[in-house]
Amino acid sequence: MFTDVADRYDLLNRILTWTLDETWREFCARQCASCGVIVDLCCGTGDLSLHILKHVSPGALVAGLDFNKTMLNKAVNKKRVEQDRSEVDFILADAAHLPCKNACVDCIGISFSFRNLIYKNLQASAVLSEIVRSLQVGGKFVCVETSQPKRRSLRILYHLYLMKIVPLIGWIISRRKNAYRYLGMSATNFPSAEEISRMLLNAGFREVSFKRLTFGIVARHVGVK
Repeated sequence: MFTDVADRYDLLNRILTWTLDETWREFCARQCASCGVIVDLCCGTGDLSLHILKHVSPGALVAGLDFNKTMLNKAVNKKRVEQDRSEVDFILADAAHLPCKNACVDCIGISFSFRNLIYKNLQASAVLSEIVRSLQVGGKFVCVETSQPKRRSLRILYHLYLMKIVPLIGWIISRRKNAYRYLGMSATNFPSAEEISRMLLNAGFREVSFKRLTFGIVARHVGVK
C-alpha cells in the first residue's frame, strides 16, 4: 500500500492537512532535540528526520527507520537535496524488531505513523516493547498523530472528512482510493489522547503527557522511560 502511494505521498499530505502537517512535525521535532542518538521511527519519506536535524546539537546522530524501500528511496533523495543538513542515515528496519542495542537511544520520534503500528496490528505490543527496550533510562518517545476532538460536533465533522473527503481526494490525485480509505478508517477509529497515554504507561513509560493541537484533531504525546 505504501509503495503504491509513495510518488504522491508528500503532495497528498500537504493537501489533506492544508499544509499543517509540516507545522505539526516541527512541533514534534523540537521535542526530539538531543545531543545523542535520535531515531525517526517509520520515517517514510524523511520529513520528520529533516525537521529534527534543525534542532539537534553538534555530534548528534539521527537515523530514519522504515520497512518500505520505496519510501526510504524518497527520503534519501531528499537528503541529497538538503546537502546543508544531511547528517542523517536512512535504514531499512522493522519497528517490531528494532536494530538497536538495549538502552542505546536518547529519543524515538514518530509522526503520523503510530496508527499503522497499533491499529489492528497483531504486533502492537511487540512494537511498544521494542521502543521501551531501545530507549535509555530518561529517554523520550515523542509522537505526533491524529486524535479525537473532545467536542462531539467537531468530532462528527472531522470523521466525515476522514471517511468521505480524504478517500475521494486520494483517488483523484493518486488513483489509490483504498490506501486513503484505510487512512480515514484508521484515523477515525484511533484511540483518544487519554487512551494513548494509558497505553504508554502500560507499556512501561514512567511519565507520559500529551498536548492537543488544532482543535484536537492531532495530539503530540511524550513518554519518558
